[in-house]
Amino acid sequence: MVFVSDVLRVIGYSLGAGLMILGGVELVRWLCFRLARGRGAGEMILLVRPTGPEDCEALVRAAALRVDWMDLRPPCRLACIDPGGETGAILERLERQCHSLERLGPEELARALAGESPKEGK
Repeated sequence: MVFVSDVLRVIGYSLGAGLMILGGVELVRWLCFRLARGRGAGEMILLVRPTGPEDCEALVRAAALRVDWMDLRPPCRLACIDPGGETGAILERLERQCHSLERLGPEELARALAGESPKEGK
């Protein structure tokens, strides 16, 4: 016969084991990013290309959270290809809210990928 205390004990052990696994994964992530920090790896750009206004905001916000989560030095740049239209208007609003976001047109994208500042030509 199964007693309630046995079930609760199994649930408690399972939750404890799950939290230990999550803590271990976070510790490994933290160590990897701390050890790689400042090793001359260069600048990293996370490039986002929204396909339309429906997914634009969610995609950019998820990318911004990923950049914050990585916490690299030098900081990872978040760049978004601006197709214009309604998506461009959404990106303009998000750029005011998220200061690490850069909107890039096709010519600015080529400069950014070449390692130059994308806003130099303006």
